[in-house]
Amino acid sequence: MKLRLQITKESGIRFISHLEYQRSIEKAIRRAGIPVAYSEGFNPHMKFSLASALSVGVTSSCEFAEIRLAEERPLPELVKALAAALPMGIHIVRADLAEDKAPKLMAQAQGASYEVHVPCASDPASQLAAFAAAPEVPYTKAHKKGKGKPKTIDVKSFIPQVEARWQDGSLELRFDIRITPTGSMKASEFLQVLEQDFQVPLAFSQADIRRVDLYSRDGEGRKIPLIGEA
Repeated sequence: MKLRLQITKESGIRFISHLEYQRSIEKAIRRAGIPVAYSEGFNPHMKFSLASALSVGVTSSCEFAEIRLAEERPLPELVKALAAALPMGIHIVRADLAEDKAPKLMAQAQGASYEVHVPCASDPASQLAAFAAAPEVPYTKAHKKGKGKPKTIDVKSFIPQVEARWQDGSLELRFDIRITPTGSMKASEFLQVLEQDFQVPLAFSQADIRRVDLYSRDGEGRKIPLIGEA
């Protein structure tokens, strides 16, 4: 049996790394006495995973964790124990139980929704219209740690459209990013594209980026929640 959770990463911990975030949850699992399963071998590790890594500095109301259980327990009991053990900035939004054979959440994630609030000197309506009209927008992703060859992607294949509202020097953006088996792109990378390639006068260093949904899709392209209600 697997315990699956929708959890948060709130502003107070927005600058901790993905690994630190993961370790914080693992410590909470131990404190809560969750009967988690471990791998076999000389270096057994907890059978726990997160569905999609979140960039440092980004907050989220929809991180998803999956814990393989060594024994069955009632869902309310598990949720109550873990909620009491989680540190500041991480809260449980939803939870469910799934059979071991259920697909991993990591494999199910096909898209993410973001909201961005960022200072912007003037109304960027014309620049955003240019992005919308562009059939392709190339972006070269630097390889992690400077190793390997840079990779050029088409931004429009991951972010086909963006909703925007500008008022009194503040810009609000809403957009979805596709997640594919071969890769995706970061919300921060998209802001850089808007700033550098389309001359949107936004203050990138002051951007407040929040992930608000992580989802799968059905055969007709409709969004499907990764887990059910608690």
